[in-house]
Amino acid sequence: MRYLAAITVILIYVAFCLICWIKHRQRERIADKHIELMQDTVLIAYASQTGNAEHLAQKSAQQLQQAGLSCRLLSLHKVDEAILAQTYRALFVVSTYGEGEPPDTGAAFLRRYLSKQDGALAHLQFGILALGDRDYRHFCGFGHALNHGLHHRGATLLFDVVEVDKYDESALRHWQYYLGQLSGQTHFPDWSQPGYETWRLCARACLNPDSPEHPAFHIQLQPAQGIIAQDTWQAGDIAEIGPCNPPTRVRQFLRELTLDGHIQVADTGMSFEQLLMRRRLPEQLFEHYRSLSIDALLDQLPELPHREYSIASLPEDGTLDLIVRQVQLPEQTLGLGSGWLTAYAQPGDDIALRVRVNKGFHAPADDRPIILVGNGTGLAGLRAHLRARVRAGHRRNWLLFGERTLANDFFFADEILAWKKQGFLAHLDLAFSRDQDTRCYVQHLLLEKPEMIRQWIDEGAAIYVCGSLAGMAQGVDEALREILEEELLEALADDERYCRDVY
Repeated sequence: MRYLAAITVILIYVAFCLICWIKHRQRERIADKHIELMQDTVLIAYASQTGNAEHLAQKSAQQLQQAGLSCRLLSLHKVDEAILAQTYRALFVVSTYGEGEPPDTGAAFLRRYLSKQDGALAHLQFGILALGDRDYRHFCGFGHALNHGLHHRGATLLFDVVEVDKYDESALRHWQYYLGQLSGQTHFPDWSQPGYETWRLCARACLNPDSPEHPAFHIQLQPAQGIIAQDTWQAGDIAEIGPCNPPTRVRQFLRELTLDGHIQVADTGMSFEQLLMRRRLPEQLFEHYRSLSIDALLDQLPELPHREYSIASLPEDGTLDLIVRQVQLPEQTLGLGSGWLTAYAQPGDDIALRVRVNKGFHAPADDRPIILVGNGTGLAGLRAHLRARVRAGHRRNWLLFGERTLANDFFFADEILAWKKQGFLAHLDLAFSRDQDTRCYVQHLLLEKPEMIRQWIDEGAAIYVCGSLAGMAQGVDEALREILEEELLEALADDERYCRDVY
């Protein structure tokens, strides 16, 4: 009997341990599912003094949710260390008031969670929409303080801080552009429609025939009236393009609905087909479209979203130049903006365009030295700066440019080499990644010349970076932090001596 009792006790103990283990595994699975959920959820935190930041945070959440992303919307004062530890992607929409003060809901967050440097947020990627007023001394001061604090704790920027001066609609469209990149869904309606002007495509040429990379084109545009005012834009500014659908797709849409595209639509001065060119057409035709009037159909088809390109020329050149690489989609079609500019629009066709002032990438007014770093189509913004410097007679310019092959991808080689020969490029460093077994990129060029970079910075140089955010811009930022150290690089950014136009 004693043996039977002992065996019974052992069995009860084993069963108890088994039950505990099962419950522990269930808790682990629940925790794992919670972590997976948090990884897939975008935190949108806002700090608002008058309600504007909260409103924009709500609109941001709506756009991401429409693209299929899960969002968690919180006031910044409700975000704590536990939430930060479980969040992998976050967007902060924050205002600044006074001479750079945080809103009431923001000050405590900085003090409690961003006052140390421990790398605990290395898992976190974030973006910031900073609202402010340039009339005050520390423009978007809280947004930049938030950026520095998150970076010091190891978090990584998804894209550069978007500064909004007095609710500037063009800056908000730029934020929407980044939301589209984050969600992978770029067919979003603009929160506000840009007031496009009519320009014309006057020339287009492929810059890299026979390249292993997708084709890149030099696009030249002129206003419909043919004259460009000298203050239309300056080096560093952005062209917002209103793209159009491929004409064949519009005609197919009209055929399937048995509608006449030549009908003039009242109060627009345009035909039905012309209006459809700029509307988002459904992927599938639903029966209810057939019963709608033209006006009702147009009401249900939102306008296509704008696309942004760095301007590669000056008004004095007589054309607004772009460098546009074709985006080739999996379904063997071209991207919306690149397809319109590089293939579907023909010389002489109208192009809807608006210039967006990009103060954060404007050149210094004086003759201080500048270091220009970029890759691929990012040469556009750098070329505009170089043309401005050449016109002004400033020679302390250093260009570091990267692409795939020297033979096929050295955009504007004749122009750049001529500047080097004439003394307008004090230094020219090139990285063609596919021309050797070991990949070489522009960040590697920087790391090869740390002493020269520090010398130029000591002499007052400003750094301008233009090109792809993924890979290039992040690699350049890491290289510069290694060469100059973090505090100095952040001080340069605060003094507008480290400027980026990345996408």
